[in-house]
Amino acid sequence: MSAGLAVNEETHFRDNLAIRLTDCRIRARDAIRSYRLHGDVVRVFHDVGIIILEPLRIASYLFGHLDGMNDTGTLCEVAPELPTEDRAFVTAIGRLVDQLRTLWCTRGKWESYNALVDVGAVGFRLFDEFGVHARPQPDGQAYINVPFTADTMPAGSAQVDLLRALMGGYRS
Repeated sequence: MSAGLAVNEETHFRDNLAIRLTDCRIRARDAIRSYRLHGDVVRVFHDVGIIILEPLRIASYLFGHLDGMNDTGTLCEVAPELPTEDRAFVTAIGRLVDQLRTLWCTRGKWESYNALVDVGAVGFRLFDEFGVHARPQPDGQAYINVPFTADTMPAGSAQVDLLRALMGGYRS
């Protein structure tokens, strides 16, 4: 809806998306490595979330703008427009844009906010892809699991843990 009011914003959106996508996987791994030391699942969910969800937000602005500026009614393909080779983001942003276009086409006909659930699911799939798994619990809380992988372990921590185990466990 705002595309006609912000006709010169495309370059800004593209540049902002490129910046947000730069080194996302490295920054997310660093946040998970930090989690291995601080152990706060809420913090790692937040830290990784900022890194991986911000490109989705900016992509929604870019593709909403491109769709709004398009006079022909033909919607652009998402993948060629993305400044990344990271397949997780190409897939996630493609899904997001599909969901947002569906919402736009059905605006005024939503019976509830449940129509937005699929948009949120795109973000949760990306969390899974990046190694932070959040699952709803019956009590309304979430269980957050961050599986160990070689590339998300702090340097030297495996050796320290092995030494501690050999010496009879952890000491305070």
